[in-house]
Amino acid sequence: MAQPDPTRHSTGRRWLVLLTALAVVGGMGVAAVQTGLVDRVVSSLGPAGAASRLDDAEQVGAVVPPTDAEDAAPTNEAQQRQSALVEAEDDRLFAIVSDRPPSDVPYEVAAAGQAVPTVVLTARSNPYDLPALERLGAAARLPDGSWLLSRSVVVARGAELRIQEPGATLRLASGPRGFATLVAFKGSLTLSGGPDAPLTVTSWDPATSAADAERGDGRAYIRAVGARMDLTAVHVADLGFWSGRTGGVAWTGSAGAAATGSANHTTIERGHYGIFTSRTKDAVVNDTILRDNELDGLLLHRETSGLVATDVTSTGNGRDGITVTRGAQRITLSQVTASDNAGNGIRIDGSPLAAEATAGGASTAPGRGYTIERSTAAGNTDVGILAVEAGGLVLRDNSVSGNRDGIVLRGGTDRPTVSGNAVDATEFGIAVRSGARDAQVSGNRVGSAVIAIQVTDASAKIHRNEVRAASRYGVSLVGEVTGSSVAANKLAGRGLAALDVNRVGATATVTMSGNDEARWNVDRDELRYWRDYAVDHPLLLLWLLILLLPLAARVWTKRRRRIRDEHAHPYVDVLRGPPVPGNSNVITSIGRPAPAAPRPPRPVVPPAATPPDVTETVALPVTRVTVVSGRGARR
Repeated sequence: MAQPDPTRHSTGRRWLVLLTALAVVGGMGVAAVQTGLVDRVVSSLGPAGAASRLDDAEQVGAVVPPTDAEDAAPTNEAQQRQSALVEAEDDRLFAIVSDRPPSDVPYEVAAAGQAVPTVVLTARSNPYDLPALERLGAAARLPDGSWLLSRSVVVARGAELRIQEPGATLRLASGPRGFATLVAFKGSLTLSGGPDAPLTVTSWDPATSAADAERGDGRAYIRAVGARMDLTAVHVADLGFWSGRTGGVAWTGSAGAAATGSANHTTIERGHYGIFTSRTKDAVVNDTILRDNELDGLLLHRETSGLVATDVTSTGNGRDGITVTRGAQRITLSQVTASDNAGNGIRIDGSPLAAEATAGGASTAPGRGYTIERSTAAGNTDVGILAVEAGGLVLRDNSVSGNRDGIVLRGGTDRPTVSGNAVDATEFGIAVRSGARDAQVSGNRVGSAVIAIQVTDASAKIHRNEVRAASRYGVSLVGEVTGSSVAANKLAGRGLAALDVNRVGATATVTMSGNDEARWNVDRDELRYWRDYAVDHPLLLLWLLILLLPLAARVWTKRRRRIRDEHAHPYVDVLRGPPVPGNSNVITSIGRPAPAAPRPPRPVVPPAATPPDVTETVALPVTRVTVVSGRGARR
């Protein structure tokens, strides 16, 4: 009886295992592609994926760590120490302004812990200045001609401090033993230099005779609380730590009064923040440079309204160039430049402070009134201009280039306007997403981008735009885009399609007319085409696996058989003799044992049998075969 071939016996089982493994791998691949797409879309939203990264009431007594979560707690000892220092600063100021002043003349408050003493300036008819601070023991002139503020100063209600010193340097003591601060509380603070001789304000560690670069033990800062503060021709460096209100240069309102003021012809660098505002009204920032700050260059926080920033450059900052957070509205940015920042160039979040009733009575109305015009967002890591639920948004005549995505709008907002902008981007040029309604996207010029203009689960009128060098789609519509229209656009580039409508929702209605696709080259001959197609249709990979696996299995089986046959002995079919009954070790062909046969009963041989003829061929049991050739013996 023939024995079954062991290679055939396990083929079905092996193929079942192989098919299962390939299906699992294919599913993981599809999941990876889909996850990559989701991550890319989410990341294109930048750090504004959360509702807000920094939300605090900015009142005296409020403590907010500068993290991406609204209620995140300090996570290590250094952060806990900085948070405790901010709380101590709040307690110090609250104690000073809440108690009845002990006198009508300036007075000093003793230090607590590692803090330095505080000199309180009370109301009087004449403004205070540096010589006045020197007489009060708060400041001293150093041998090199600079001034050292060795005590903290609080400009109380009705008082005014003017430091007008062109070309001078004011150093605020700051080190492990404590730091000096300059705070106007419902008073007035003016710092100014000259047109070609700015006033320099910096932290100073007397122990090292250098600016204080260590934020972990606190650092000197300047702040207005419900007061007016004006900076003109000032160079500020190396101030601030941990929170917005202690972040370097800060305008913050109080429960009873908004802060206001201005920064003109000013440079602020290497701070924790560049400029921070909260509960601020009608402030002006003009001809100002904000660079190399640890977090945002310009952060306009809750209840900042009416601020106008003109000719402001925010560059090289550790997060966003300019950020407008929830609760800030009526913001105008004109001729600003946000470049080479680690996050977004300009980020606006107009989403409401609360989605429903809250204990604090936070507003559920979204912010409104945001204008960015004639500005530049270039070379930022994430999005050039990102707007989230920004009501009354106008983006016009801006230059956006060198960012991952150019202009991204998302969230429920009515009739945002994006017009006359010149955009280049690594991935998306202009994207309207997630509930934006009736967006007006017109007259824009999109150069290089993977997808020049995309509308996803939103509605937009895309009219009279010019796409010059898209590499996948000129205009792409995805999901529920009812009410959208695409008309009179000039679409040039090379990719899957000038107009992508294959992914429009089944019930969506879109109007398209008068688009010029003459300069679009449909890319169907390159690997890039199929790569891009697979990215846009991730389930295609799974279907390919399902369809190709049986074909691959058939090819693999034939190849295995061919290899087996090629390696078989050339004389595999030459028999050496008939099998000997009862002995399965008899060799019937070279290289292959004879099939096992049932063992018959052993015959009885008579004792006087005649020996067989020596010339007769007899099959004998064989356990080893030796082949002799000219090369010797081989076993």
